Amino acid sequence: MMIDYQLLRLALTAGGLIPGDIEAGRLIRCKVEGDHGGKKSGAYRLFDDDLPACPWWNWKAGTSGVWVSDDRPLTDADRIRHRQMVEQARRERELEQAAQWAKNRDYLARFWGEAAPLTPDCAAGLYLARRGLPVPTSDALRFVPGLDYWHDDGNVSVHPAMLAAVTSPDGVLVALHRTYLTDDGHKASVPTVKKLTRTAGSMAGASIKLGAPVLRPDGQLGLAVAEGIETAIAAAVLTGVPTWSCVSAHGLEAFTPPPGVHSLYIMGDHDESGTGQKAAAGLAKRAAAAGLVARVLLPDAVGDWADELISRRAAV
Repeated sequence: MMIDYQLLRLALTAGGLIPGDIEAGRLIRCKVEGDHGGKKSGAYRLFDDDLPACPWWNWKAGTSGVWVSDDRPLTDADRIRHRQMVEQARRERELEQAAQWAKNRDYLARFWGEAAPLTPDCAAGLYLARRGLPVPTSDALRFVPGLDYWHDDGNVSVHPAMLAAVTSPDGVLVALHRTYLTDDGHKASVPTVKKLTRTAGSMAGASIKLGAPVLRPDGQLGLAVAEGIETAIAAAVLTGVPTWSCVSAHGLEAFTPPPGVHSLYIMGDHDESGTGQKAAAGLAKRAAAAGLVARVLLPDAVGDWADELISRRAAV
């Protein structure tokens, strides 16, 4: 049966994929809307046999679908064949993902191992000091004096950078968060100052673990979580409770508390859009359902806890 590649391209594009030249017969990774540099958050698998079909995935948007070339009603045998195609594509995708994660894991471990501890005098330490923040007593943050930044036009610039280890709920390194800086501790003049590396595992529930849960007066373990790194450090300064960064609002809402923690302080962002408040409320609901005591705290004004720390200091 002939495949109408124009209709297939329209279907993949409608799903947010940017397929390029469409290939058949194997799983193909491709860019999706919003991908930059070498990132490819989409995939499809075109089966070009007597019943052409194309399962596709968009990991950035969290969507997937199956394009079918024939408009005629499907028989029971057709439906069974389609399910087999989707299952085959799913297995191929999982194998490809596992292989890519293993490759990324080696790279991340080597990259992280070559980074240096943060000091007050390095560019990352100066960056935190400019925001009124101390260097945390945690190995979750490190520093590199020169890190490549790949621009969309193919050019490369080199900048100092603060690195943060993003680890899974059980402590496995799954990504590195990079903050590109200048030598004197300002944000670098690049299109995207803060970026995540490619992942080496699922980001579900992951966080940047800045410190260990603290024993409360009632004998229970307590922990705070926030979105960004600077926000988490500021929250820890204000509350005295170790605060982990969940990187983003989505990461905060999906956070998995470690075993043994009974009290969870959710230091949400106060956004005009309500995004931070919604994420904090979503995590609080899940935590409460799991038997934790969850408290949501928000800054008084629009902004995050780093802004709140600056505001409170100015008011003194």
